[in-house]
Amino acid sequence: MKSILSTQSRLSMKPLAAILLTVLGLTACSQSSEPKTETAQSNASDASAKVYQIGSDMTFPPFEYIENDKPAGFDIDIANQIFAHSGAKVNFVDSRFSNLITGLEAKKFDLVMSALYITKERLDKVDMVPYYMTTEALIALTDSDYKPKTRDDLCGKTIASQKGSMFPKQLHEMSEQSCVAKGKAPITVREFDTSPESVQALLAKAVDAHYDDASVAKSTVEKLKGRIVITSTEPFFPVLGGIAIPKGDKEMLNKVTAGLDAMKKSGEYDKLIAKYNLQAPTDEEIQKYMPK
Repeated sequence: MKSILSTQSRLSMKPLAAILLTVLGLTACSQSSEPKTETAQSNASDASAKVYQIGSDMTFPPFEYIENDKPAGFDIDIANQIFAHSGAKVNFVDSRFSNLITGLEAKKFDLVMSALYITKERLDKVDMVPYYMTTEALIALTDSDYKPKTRDDLCGKTIASQKGSMFPKQLHEMSEQSCVAKGKAPITVREFDTSPESVQALLAKAVDAHYDDASVAKSTVEKLKGRIVITSTEPFFPVLGGIAIPKGDKEMLNKVTAGLDAMKKSGEYDKLIAKYNLQAPTDEEIQKYMPK
């Protein structure tokens, strides 16, 4: 049956957007549609080292964001240490999330690290190395009477999510199964180019709630200091996050896997997981949630 959901384009609210992006520390990367290059930490002694270009949407804390005009976050720290094990360096290229996989396919990047969920559809286009696990969460205004806890609470409401991510698809799926199939009003999904713009729409009361990665939701709530709150009480879609590599590039796959394994053995990986309050997948979870 053809979906009866309404998916609408992002709002244009520049003044509020500027305020929100400043609060979240993201102003350096959200004003231009053209990808901008940000260089990771380096020093003169290793100027001749191989530099890998990494595509990333720098509007997604705690995974990646701009701090003091430089890339920062979990993915940046992980990437620097993965490639340090082979004597290489990295350069992060800021691009909107919906353009990352196509950019990798077009060889604009050597790999992509941007809190990408591992899905069957993505594995048809790229290879992926799992390196964290997560689920999703709902955010609502603290002073609102509407505090959605489960998917059933979303029926008939307008929910914001990030364009190009798996979130709109998940919301459509929940709407069909939990709302339409039960004779309830569907979820209206509004898509925005970045997660901060989705939050902006919530703060402007243009949507009823925002649906996002649970770790990102937690970081956003902390930064906005009481204006919004996580209201969901159950996990939605447990999923693995992965590093995207060009399909069939065995050399890059081996380099990333070896660097990540070295980090795990040295304890560096666990320290970063703890620093950013993320979840490391077990071998059993990788087997369970890796798309077949």
